[in-house]
Amino acid sequence: MTSSASAPPDPNPAGDIPPDDIPRVAPTRRLSSRALLAAFGMMIAVGLSVYALFPESIGGPPLPVRVSLDRAPLPTTGGKVAVLTDVVTVTSELDQPIRHLTIILNGHYEITQASPLQPGGSLTLPQSIFTDKRSNRRFEPETQRVTEVLVRGQLPSKSRGVSKFTFDDSGAQ
Repeated sequence: MTSSASAPPDPNPAGDIPPDDIPRVAPTRRLSSRALLAAFGMMIAVGLSVYALFPESIGGPPLPVRVSLDRAPLPTTGGKVAVLTDVVTVTSELDQPIRHLTIILNGHYEITQASPLQPGGSLTLPQSIFTDKRSNRRFEPETQRVTEVLVRGQLPSKSRGVSKFTFDDSGAQ
């Protein structure tokens, strides 16, 4: 006697697996060359931005410069009258020019000098021309005091030198 309760009939008696049921190991999506380049570009941009935001944590050789805070008479735009202004003076102690000079006040306000700082030369800049990196607001020496000056520049060895100077409320180092 045969039992009427048997297994359901096999829909694929030959043992072939339909293409939709093939187990896949690798994902089906592929990264286009454009997306791959964009991902590499983002990685490089993040690395450079960390380097730019935290240069003192990266290390590197010190930049041989002196920094002083003072009040000095600077000519006005007309050039006929000099006005006593709060200034930052950076003096090179190197026997070769320092290129790509960037000066940052209090970690936020910066300026980049286009021309190299000559050997033994000084650069005197009014504090009011420094602008905030994020909002383009200017430094206001009447309401703010400089407590930190960070100077970055390219050394003759092509490496980047960084020197940090701290000042108390009176402007002394």
